[in-house]
Amino acid sequence: MSSCGHVDTLVSAPSGPFFGPLAHGFACGAHIPIHSAQPWNALVDPATGAQETRDSLQESWGITTAGEWREHVDLLLAGEDMGQDTDLLLRLRRDVIGRAGRCDLPLWREAIQQWGQWRGATPELIKEFTVSAGMIIRYEARFRADGLLPPDGIVNSVRGYDFGRAVNMARWGFGSRFCEYRDAEATVLRAGELVRAHYSSWADYGGGYALGRVLRFDNEEYGHTYESVLGPNQMLLTDQASPWRHIRFS
Repeated sequence: MSSCGHVDTLVSAPSGPFFGPLAHGFACGAHIPIHSAQPWNALVDPATGAQETRDSLQESWGITTAGEWREHVDLLLAGEDMGQDTDLLLRLRRDVIGRAGRCDLPLWREAIQQWGQWRGATPELIKEFTVSAGMIIRYEARFRADGLLPPDGIVNSVRGYDFGRAVNMARWGFGSRFCEYRDAEATVLRAGELVRAHYSSWADYGGGYALGRVLRFDNEEYGHTYESVLGPNQMLLTDQASPWRHIRFS
C-alpha cells in the first residue's frame, strides 16, 4: 500500500524475463500492470484474454484493428502522443539552468517570452506555456514531497510516458491478436532503448513518466490519477522484488 492509501501489487510471471534487455523493456512499462495486479514481465495471453483485451483497447484507445494498433505503437515510440510542447518547455528550462545555474518560475517565464518572440508565437501559446510551466513546478514540488523525485530533482522529459505506454500497447497487441509475438517483443525492446536514451536512471524515468500522466489526466486534482501513478512508482523504487531494484538501468 502506498503512502496515499492506494493499493498496488507487484506480480511477476515465473516464465518471464527477469534480466537482460527484454526484462528492462518490460520494467519500463511496469506502472500499469502493477496498478492492475498483472505480471510486469509478460505479454497478455491471447488464449485467455483476447476478447477482453480487444474490448479494453476499443474503450480506452478507440483501437479496433491491427492497423490502428500499429499506428498507436508508432506514435508512442516516436514520443508524439503526449505532444512536443511539454518537452520543449522542459528544454527551455534546461537551457536557463545551463546558463544561470538555476531556473525558478520567473526565469522560466522570461525564457518562454524570449522564445515566443523569437519564434513569432501567438500570445495565446505563450500564455499556455507560462501556465504549464507553473503547473509543472507545482507537480515537481509534490513529487519531491512524496518521494517520487529526490529533494533537488526535476523532470527533463515526459516522453517516458509514451514509451512506457508503448510497452503496454505491446502487451495488449499480442493479447488481442493484433500482432505476432515477435512484433510485440520488438516494441518492448525498442521502448526500453528509448527510455535509456532519454533518461539517466530509473528514478529519472519514473519522474518523467509520472509527470506525463498527471499533465494529461490529473489537472492538479491529486486524486485517483495521481495516486494510480504514485503508488506503482513508489513500489518500483522501494520494493525489494521490484525490477527497478535488480535490473541495471544502463
